[in-house]
Amino acid sequence: MRCSGDTQSMSRGGTRQLYELRGSIKTTLNSWEGSKADIQDGGVLTIQRSSDSLLSRESTDLKTTVKLFLSDTDSSQVEDAIKTVSKVLDLPCIDLVIVTPPDVSDDATLESLAPMWQALEDSVTNGAVTAIGLADVSTSLFTELYEWAKIKPSTMQVNLSSCCIVPQELSTFAQQHDIQVLTHNDPAEIVDEDTVSTITSRLGLSGTQCQIQWIARHRSIQQCFGLVQDKGYMLALACNG
Repeated sequence: MRCSGDTQSMSRGGTRQLYELRGSIKTTLNSWEGSKADIQDGGVLTIQRSSDSLLSRESTDLKTTVKLFLSDTDSSQVEDAIKTVSKVLDLPCIDLVIVTPPDVSDDATLESLAPMWQALEDSVTNGAVTAIGLADVSTSLFTELYEWAKIKPSTMQVNLSSCCIVPQELSTFAQQHDIQVLTHNDPAEIVDEDTVSTITSRLGLSGTQCQIQWIARHRSIQQCFGLVQDKGYMLALACNG
């Protein structure tokens, strides 16, 4: 099941983002007139708010960034998320996709990230995405992935909750390789069990085991003025039964 919604408010902290996403999901579910009987081939049910796009997609000054929060590093999640976001937003190409892997601990390995990153590289090769980046992994793992990757990450995001400043080693490496380093304050848990319960209850799936596959947050900025023109979330749930 896929659910998408738009929101115009700006986030200033992790708590604000949680309320923002929950509000977006609630509004989308309330305005949705379908049912679980609308499930498509492959067991996919798409829930989308019916509204006209706020954007002029032909604008050359508009940059769209998508941040993916994955539950698995399998390539299929990346492929599905990029395909869904591109279709819903009517985007021929996403300017930047940044991925947060499910495991950002010191135990994470290049081998575990390889399928995910290769899917991102494929999205660049086929023209669906212009640039790709990574979030929250250790400096050593980011460096290792950079050296291994065929298509290099152009961006690295660092969570301010784990460090007050960007590590010097990462900063130096980024300067040497022209990598953009950004900070963020996304909460560790973007969607909690209460939010999942809200979705399943609306669909008449209470009691069914459902798990978040991926969450995508998109933001389109008019670069000339630095104005956020569009912002929203999409997510995919896998349910048994």
